[in-house]
Amino acid sequence: DSDIVKYWKNRHMLFSKFDQGIKLDRESWYSVTPESIARRHALRCKGTVIIDAFCGAGGNSIQFAETCERVIAIDADPE
Repeated sequence: DSDIVKYWKNRHMLFSKFDQGIKLDRESWYSVTPESIARRHALRCKGTVIIDAFCGAGGNSIQFAETCERVIAIDADPE
């Protein structure tokens, strides 16, 4: 898909381990938080429990798991 080409070229910025099995649907390419930004958010939100109420593809949730004891990730998309 030509609309996603620019995101594909930056896939390792979105997830450094992209080649190790990361899969994104069309919407996730546009909405996932780049890993470096998600890491900064996680460091600022370091704590015991965090709720990611709009987790989507999980970019933020993955980083929260590195800095918080428990992550509750919620998404309303049935797909």
